Amino acid sequence: DQGIATRSFAPVPEPDARNYRHRVSGFSASLTTASLPGRSIADLLARYRSDARIARVVDGLREKSARVQIAGTIGSAQALIAASVMERTGGVHVFVLTDKEEAAYFINDLDALRGKDKDGRQTKKEEDLFFYPAPSRSPHDPEGHHDGERVSRTEVLEVLMSSATLGRTAPLVIVTYPEALVPLVVAKEVMQKNTLAIKRHEELPIDTLQEWLEETGFTRVEFVYEPGQYSIRGGIVDVFSYGSDKPYRIELYGDTVESVRRFDPQDQLTIEFLAEAVIVPDLQDEDAARQQTFFAQLPEDTVLWLRDLQAIGAAAKKQ
Repeated sequence: DQGIATRSFAPVPEPDARNYRHRVSGFSASLTTASLPGRSIADLLARYRSDARIARVVDGLREKSARVQIAGTIGSAQALIAASVMERTGGVHVFVLTDKEEAAYFINDLDALRGKDKDGRQTKKEEDLFFYPAPSRSPHDPEGHHDGERVSRTEVLEVLMSSATLGRTAPLVIVTYPEALVPLVVAKEVMQKNTLAIKRHEELPIDTLQEWLEETGFTRVEFVYEPGQYSIRGGIVDVFSYGSDKPYRIELYGDTVESVRRFDPQDQLTIEFLAEAVIVPDLQDEDAARQQTFFAQLPEDTVLWLRDLQAIGAAAKKQ
């Protein structure tokens, strides 16, 4: 196996060691530690963090339009390398695996490693790791109105938009595969114009909020249970955004936003309190003039990790 970490989004040739200013090889590891008495995942991470080859990868990525080849990896070494590198670089990292199954295994490895301190305890929240799937359309829904993956895709686009606005420095990790990167997505400028950020303590008349929800295609129901729905009960407005896997509950006192939270639509219990909620309507748009590639959504200093340099082009030709 080999992986390529690059900051360049230009077409790239077949893998050739001569094309890379930095080539690092010889990693091997597994997340199964039974064969290593006394070793834990935290121990493995500590060894990788202190490995001189990790420092070489990090130094290589500091160059503008850097291209680094990592070769000779075995087992879960790629996830360990990635976790160690991301700790020292920050920013946005996009991992393009061979297919959906491989991407799912890889994100599980990253999830097992993420935020482990020296004692193996979890130290980071889940909001930094996202899966970006291909659209899922059944023969009975050719237009994708009930695309089961649309929320996941929209959530990633919304996070990228918010990160650019807020100047995020902590690592933001997106795991995907070639078929997911071929379809065009709504342009970020269009997304910015059609999203609504609701912040605690701001003035927001409930009539104004309802008008915006109706104009952007949300449907009023008694209780929300899927994206694109909202409900109003007194001064409480529940909204299921296309950019979140759980709905938001907005409580207003008069025209002031008293609290913002995410909740579970099954039992109505609060999941977390928030400073703000970003409401994203259904932005599926077949107008090519309002679309762009997924890569156009990424910051210029994004680190792109590729397993197969030619896979994206092959997926585009296939589709």
